[in-house]
Order: sequence, then C-alpha cells, then structure tokens
Amino acid sequence: MWLQGVILILRSIVALMCLFSSLAYSAVFKSENTALLRQWLGGVHQSTNDVIQGRKVNIGLQVLPIWQDRIDGEWLYIESRIIDSPNKPFRQRILQLVATPNGLIRLYSYTIPRASDFAGAYYVPQVLASLTQSQLSISNNCELLIELKVTSTFVGETDANSCLSSKGTALLTTFFAVSEVNISFLDGGYDKFGNLLPGRLEEPVTFLKLEDYVSLEDN
Repeated sequence: MWLQGVILILRSIVALMCLFSSLAYSAVFKSENTALLRQWLGGVHQSTNDVIQGRKVNIGLQVLPIWQDRIDGEWLYIESRIIDSPNKPFRQRILQLVATPNGLIRLYSYTIPRASDFAGAYYVPQVLASLTQSQLSISNNCELLIELKVTSTFVGETDANSCLSSKGTALLTTFFAVSEVNISFLDGGYDKFGNLLPGRLEEPVTFLKLEDYVSLEDN
C-alpha cells in the first residue's frame, strides 16, 4: 500500500512537470506579437508598384494561417501570383513565426514538395490536408529577425553575418515591414568586405491589404 502511494505521488509529479514543460514550450514559441503578426499577414494583398524590375506587373499575395493547433509557433501558407494571369503561382512557401525570449520574432521560410498541388489553398484550405511539416525543406533565404516598433509596424532584417549566397561571395539581407494595412520588402546584400550591394530590386515592393483572412470558424 505504501509503495502504491509513492508510485501515485511520483506519477503526479511527472504529470505536473510535463504540464509545466508544455506551458513553457508554448510560451517560448508563441506570443501576443506572433499572433498579431499572423493576423496582419493573413489575407489577400495586392502590389502597389507599377513597375518591378523594369516590367509592368501586378502581383497578388494570399496568406492563409494553417496548423493553428500547433504550439511550435504560428504557421502560414503564402502564395504569390501574377494577377489576371492563367499561369500557376510563381511562388508558394510555408512560413513559421517563432517567438524568442527577448521579445523578437524569427520568421523561417520553407519550400513545399509538389507545390502546384496546393495552388489556390487560400480559398480551398482542404487541399493542404495532406501536407505535413516533415515534407518541408528550409528555403535558401535566411530567417528574418522581426521586432514590433512603437509605430505599430513589424520590421525585420536578416543577420548579414549568417547568410551566404549560393556563390558564397555575398551576404544576403532582406528588409521586411508589416503593418495592419500593408507589407513591404526589399532584397539586398553585402560583399565579402561588408560593403552594401544592390539587390534584385531597386526599391521596396509594397502590398496593400485588400481583405483580412476570415476562417470558417469565425463565421
């Protein structure tokens, strides 16, 4: 009887330790700021730049929150396409927003196998049902470190000392800004001497938010 009592006490201690560990894990990877950034990113966006890389183009951006029951951060599916073009999306990614103990957010970008199978997922989320995290691959772009400024804008930039280009000669960096109404980004880089290099874009590409994402559960 005494032994059974000890076993029950030990089981209770282990259960409490697991609970506290789970709560701590959740607190590290999710926060009010990651939830807010997920909300501001989610929805339909349209580029405001008339010309990008010398071409007149209109880009649409659709961002869908996914895997919302996970505790290892906020997850989103992002799809870019040329508006009014019959072609498939030119970029599809999975984004992960992870809160850090110092209040900053890390954004990781993942590529998707057979991405074309999931085209249009913003309007038909069911097509993502077969996608799992184990299928994803971290993309070549370095992760962004994001901070919420007093101007109510999330601003992010890659660590120039941690990102090498495919040629290994330039250190890549990306400016990234998100507010409640728009998204902006600019690619750039540094050479091996630390000098700033022009990126593929000469000026930030800005997207205006046309609609918030509203899940079926919100209706």
